[in-house]
Amino acid sequence: MEKTKEEIIETLGLHLEKEHNLPPLAARIYAILILTDEDGITFEDCLEKRGASKSSTSTSLNLLLNMGLVTYFTKPSDRRRYFTTAKKKNFFLSKLQENLSRMETEKSIITLVLGYHKKNSPKKYEEGQVRTKVYLDYVSDNEKILKKSIKKLESIIDE
Repeated sequence: MEKTKEEIIETLGLHLEKEHNLPPLAARIYAILILTDEDGITFEDCLEKRGASKSSTSTSLNLLLNMGLVTYFTKPSDRRRYFTTAKKKNFFLSKLQENLSRMETEKSIITLVLGYHKKNSPKKYEEGQVRTKVYLDYVSDNEKILKKSIKKLESIIDE
């Protein structure tokens, strides 16, 4: 069964809330921007599509603008701002970069703990070395994949 546009907006909005820590209204507005067929949508469009207050809508759009996920443009002889998803700070690129940073931090901390155990608790070091190596290999493989994907996305965005 095919989902309606509203159901997809809700599904995507819930995902953005849960996995990317966006507030509910900001997540739904971003989902609308991702799915719109138009060049951009106005503040009034956001109000109409979500039925939220002006202040809540304004706060959500400002958050998305400050995060660099959304930009706006104006049209000649039209004072309204038209919001659209950002092209340069691509959402996928941001998520890949965040994941890479998390992997690098985790690898650094695990290596730090491993070094501590090697020096201060050789028995613990020996017991955990095999498991730790498997996990560090996993982290290293993911780092390589993330770096490759980031590089690909950056080359696409810079075109």
